[in-house]
Formats: sequence, C-alpha cells, structure tokens
Amino acid sequence: MTYETLDGSLIRELVRPEREGSRNLSLAEATIAPGQTTHRHRHRQSEEIYYVLSGEGIVEVAARQTVVQAGDAVLIPPGAEHCAVNTGDLPLRLLCACSPAYQHEDTELTEGRVV
Repeated sequence: MTYETLDGSLIRELVRPEREGSRNLSLAEATIAPGQTTHRHRHRQSEEIYYVLSGEGIVEVAARQTVVQAGDAVLIPPGAEHCAVNTGDLPLRLLCACSPAYQHEDTELTEGRVV
C-alpha cells in the first residue's frame, strides 16, 4: 500500500510492528517527484535514517543541507527539523528507517519549505 505522508512524500511501508512484529523500528520507501520538496517536519521521539536508493537531491537536517545521491545515508536525530528536495529529473527514492517505529502522531509539521 502506498500513501502520502504529512510531509508530502509517497510512502510504501516495508516493515511495520503491527504486521511483521518488529519491536523498535519501521522501514519504508519514500518517493519524491522531480522538483518536489517535502514539508519541513520533525519526529519528537523517532530517530530516522534516509538511505538514497536512486535519484539526487538535498536533505536538510537542523538547517544543514547535504547533497545526496544513490548510496548516501543521512542520520536524522529525534527532534531535528528536516526535509528533502528532489533536484534531479528522476524520482528521488529513499529508504526511511525509524526507531521507534514511525507513527503519524510523532510527526510535527513546522513552518517553511526549502526552495
């Protein structure tokens, strides 16, 4: 099942505690369309890792921007405001690992967008 999250990316869940029985983490694939920017947000409790499967872009974490491409990983600590921008011509595909597991209730949208 694919759905749009609060940050505006399309998510395909791969591992969820409710389905696979994981204790402390979730894993999902996020797709960000060319030219799209996700809404800045933070997770109060979860730390997250973005691992770039394909495409290119910029991941901003706590006001620090990192240019990313396939094979790059970015750590997002709990409480750190973050977003992703697809700067390429192809979809930006990210694996998103969250611990504890992603919950909509743990996500807080913040003001502004990266341009």
